[in-house]
Amino acid sequence: GIVAGHSGKPQDPQFELDPGAVCADGLTELEINMAVAQRVVASLRRDGYTVDDPLTEFDSKLENYQADVLVSIHTNDCGDYGPAGTGYNAASALSRRSTRGADEALLECLIQEYGATTNLPRHDGITVDMTEYHTFAEVSPDTPTAIIELGFMRLDRAILTQNPDLLAEGIANGIRCFLRPKIGPTPV
Repeated sequence: GIVAGHSGKPQDPQFELDPGAVCADGLTELEINMAVAQRVVASLRRDGYTVDDPLTEFDSKLENYQADVLVSIHTNDCGDYGPAGTGYNAASALSRRSTRGADEALLECLIQEYGATTNLPRHDGITVDMTEYHTFAEVSPDTPTAIIELGFMRLDRAILTQNPDLLAEGIANGIRCFLRPKIGPTPV
């Protein structure tokens, strides 16, 4: 399963759309997340995997969702964090016990393969919003999960907007690594 972060009907019913982070020129996190999520799904389907269409942020299908893997795709905002405001980061749930080892194996594969594929640096800023991401508590306890922040919308803007195929391939490679563990992560 692939979640396109901020897609679908927002949790707050007074809003029609949750664009996620929005840059001053109107670029939204949602458009980046959706473009990449659709490409991840297509890439994995080409390999013969059975993959749902991209799931939305608060999709009713996520309740007790069972799958070999679930990855939620997000993007960091347009803030000016200086030279440190670049790179991707990923996390798994801190509180899950039943799939903890599988979650960590998935996370390791995502980190290694996404970095190797995109050449983006890894940003170490993991937030509580990532480790306590709501979807982790919604899906079946035996579904390995992870969340990835693709990059920052300010300093990584070029790759985020001009090369969603590469970003998607990095995520798909991470999922392939996890699903075919005897192959293992690409050496860094």
